[in-house]
Amino acid sequence: MTASPTRIRELFLDPRPSYSPAEAAEAVGMAIEDVWGANALGELETDESGDIPWAELVSFAMDFWDQEEVEAALGDDLADVLPELLRLDELAVRIPRLEIAALERIAVRDGRSVDAVLARELRELVSSESAWLSAGIPGFAQALNWPE
Repeated sequence: MTASPTRIRELFLDPRPSYSPAEAAEAVGMAIEDVWGANALGELETDESGDIPWAELVSFAMDFWDQEEVEAALGDDLADVLPELLRLDELAVRIPRLEIAALERIAVRDGRSVDAVLARELRELVSSESAWLSAGIPGFAQALNWPE
């Protein structure tokens, strides 16, 4: 899927309520066959009319697009689009070399950054602890449910 700055800006800054499968494919830079395949696998849901709601399409695209590219493409408009708790930030950690080597290898295999691989894995932890985290972090539930 091609994450061009133009596509990113159009999807985030000029959203439509829903997209036909062909429009969705164009919006995220993929073949229509891939959109149909994602729908068949349950990775991309349609509404009653067969269209893809904006929130569903954005969630789908964010699983494939590199968030650094998304944030760079949005530039000064980022704060208007993405909740603060979902924006990238720095974190220095110390973990065993085995885990570093594994993250690097998985990132190469998946064509992603180590940051993206680790963020994907941490999403599962955050989701499993969401009730407890929502009680202690202001705005957490809203950020977790974005873009709904």
